[in-house]
Parts: sequence; C-alpha cells; structure tokens
Amino acid sequence: MKRKIIGVTVLFIIFAILGSLLVLERPQNSDLTAYEVQAQKIFEEAKSQFEGIRNVTLPPNIKLSVYTKQQAVDRWGKDPSGVDTVSVLRQENIYKSLFLIAENDSLGGVTAEWTTGWMAASVGNEIYVIYENFWPWDMPDAIATLIHELTHVWQSGLPASTSHDTDRAHSALVEGDAAYMADYYRAQYNNRINSEDSEYNNRLPVFIDSLRLNSVQPSVPDAVTELNWFSYIKGKTFVAALIDDGGWDRLNHCYIPAHTPSTTTQIIHPDKYFAGKTAKPTLTPTPVDDNWTRIPSRYGFASDSYGEYFIYVMLSRWLNDSQAQQVASGWSGDSFTYYEKGSDFMFTWNITWNSVQNASEFNQTFRDMLNLAQANLQGIDTWFTNGKYLTLTWDPNAESTLIVCSTNQAATEASFFNYQSQS
Repeated sequence: MKRKIIGVTVLFIIFAILGSLLVLERPQNSDLTAYEVQAQKIFEEAKSQFEGIRNVTLPPNIKLSVYTKQQAVDRWGKDPSGVDTVSVLRQENIYKSLFLIAENDSLGGVTAEWTTGWMAASVGNEIYVIYENFWPWDMPDAIATLIHELTHVWQSGLPASTSHDTDRAHSALVEGDAAYMADYYRAQYNNRINSEDSEYNNRLPVFIDSLRLNSVQPSVPDAVTELNWFSYIKGKTFVAALIDDGGWDRLNHCYIPAHTPSTTTQIIHPDKYFAGKTAKPTLTPTPVDDNWTRIPSRYGFASDSYGEYFIYVMLSRWLNDSQAQQVASGWSGDSFTYYEKGSDFMFTWNITWNSVQNASEFNQTFRDMLNLAQANLQGIDTWFTNGKYLTLTWDPNAESTLIVCSTNQAATEASFFNYQSQS
C-alpha cells in the first residue's frame, strides 16, 4: 500500500504566519470579490512558473479555494469522529517520561491552534488559502506560497511509513521539496525585478522561524514545535544537497520507492543518504509477564522507531545544542514498544549505536539529562519521578542501550524481559 502525499492529509507550509504578525498593513475589510479575483490571477501565474521551473505539466483540474480561519479549523483542526484522547494520553505519557514536555503540559488542542496559523494547504488537487493569513497582492511571497502547494499536488506517492522516524524522513522530502521550490521562485523574482522599482519593496513580511513559533502558539510545548518543524527546516537543506549533487533529476529520483529516504539521519546527514546507510535492525525487548498488552504503533506495527532527530530534541531540552547533536548522531537504529496492564503503562526503548563509544556517550549524556531534569535517583540505574519508574541499562561492551519506564516498579527490572528480533 502506498502513502499518498496529498490525500486526505493536509500538508503544512513553512511560511505559515498568523495575521497578527504580518508586517503588511492589510485592510481589515477587504472586498472578498476583489480578493478572490486577485488570488485566482496569481494562481494561474504560479502554475505557469511551476511548470517552467520543473519542466513538467501539472494536472488540468487543480482548483483554488478561499477559506477563513474558522472554516480551516472546522475542517482540519477538529476530528469529526472525535479526538482520540487515549492515543493523545499515551503520547503524553511517553513525552513526559522522557522529559520532552513538562508534567503540566498537554497535547490536547494542539491541532486546532496549529491550523489557525496556516497561510495555505492542499488536499488532493485542491489548494486552500486562508483569508486572514494570505494576502494575494504580496509579491513575490504570495506566488511562492502557491508554488509550495502546487509542488505537493504534483508530488507522487511514497511507500507507507512504518515508523515515526520513517514518517519524518518522508515528510522532510516532500516538505523540503516544496519549500525549496518556493525559495527558488522567490530568488528568480528578486533577480528579475529591481528592488527600488518594486511597488512591494516595503511590504515584505517577516517570516516566522522555528524559534519564534511559541510566541504565537504558547500552548504548544517547545519540543512538539521542534518535532513538527523538522520536515520543513531540515527537509529544505536535504533537498538543496540533492540538487547540488545532481540537479532536479537527483531530487526526482528520491520519489522512487527504493530510493526514498527512510530515516531522519539521512535527512540530517545527506552523505549518509548518498552512501545508502539505513537503520540497523534492533532487538525488541518483551516482558516475560504476558499479562502486559502491547499497543500497536500508530503505523499498525508492534514496535516503532523514533530515530536520531527525536533523540536530539529530547537531549537538547536540557543540554547544549552541540552536545545533543553529537550524541544523537551516533544513532544507528532503535525499537520502541508500549504496553498497558490495567491502569499501568510501560514502554521499552532499545537503541543501537554506531559503536560502543557512541553507546557510552549516550549512557552518560542521558544520565546528565535526568540529573538536570531533577529526576529522583533511586539506585545506580533507576529513577522515580511523577509516579513513573525509569531504568537505563547498558553493558559496557555493547553497542546498545535499553530504557524502560513504567508506573509499575517491578516492570522496569531488566530481568523482566526477553529479547526477540525486530518485528
């Protein structure tokens, strides 16, 4: 089964800007008819520009629609079948146990708040612009935004993601491609038009970067913001490396399933992608007590993989950026499983490293992180904080480290587990 890049899933745009932060002096009551006419006019120009840059033909039935913020939230920010509160709670358990987010943080409501910041989105062959956030007279950024979304419409399907890490890698390819295309057009526009002759010289907006998002989305935890924006920021640098290596053909080659990036490591380190370095199969620890129920990952598999970037974000919440990057870059593979028994939860996270030295560095760095997070040390390898026990196990001769966390103390004992091949 193939994962459709532009299907029912809305793909976000890195140029998402809340109306309150635009430096444009936009009329508060602009004529909707004039707005729609201008939007359609630049939409046709964007299609022409896209086809010229990429040397392709777009589908003939692409449609542009104008939505208000509320219409966008009603359609995408609210799940008509109801929010899966159980899955949200499980994710919160994981993030809080690993100190990515604070105990008083909540992941509920994040989708709706994130949605109100879009400028544009695409679903199938339809592109939507958000009336309060998108100003169709703002050049070159308005056309660049539409080119971003047209890239999504044009992109082909990718294999279905099998893990968190693979999903991030796939998203980085498609979002990085779209962001690069928008920047490429913007650079061409600025080269064509002399700045002092442009009527838009003083109307260019200040784009939000990943460090400023929480100033307008205060309820979204920093770590969640950083995980969400990986696809856009890191994806664009990955795409730039592909084009530098072999032009548009090299980029297009990535959409062939056998050549699609499969790990965030490949996105962060394009040389590893070029070398064909993929994740190592990693053993999955399972409890001897068969009363624990293993919860399938969101991708339908018994275990998940979080990858290098997730580890980097986790460590960077507490340690300096360069240290977090250095330690995370030693990642080679991982296997994450989540269990429940009655009111208790447990997860195991087995991480494979490139070398014994890399495993040793993570072992020490993770302990440093727990110390900075003021986790309560119970023994050499055990901590207890906020009703959860966490253990870190490492054999000094091994290239892997094992983290176990549970509300049940006995469940965290290393002797409680068997190992099986990656499932």
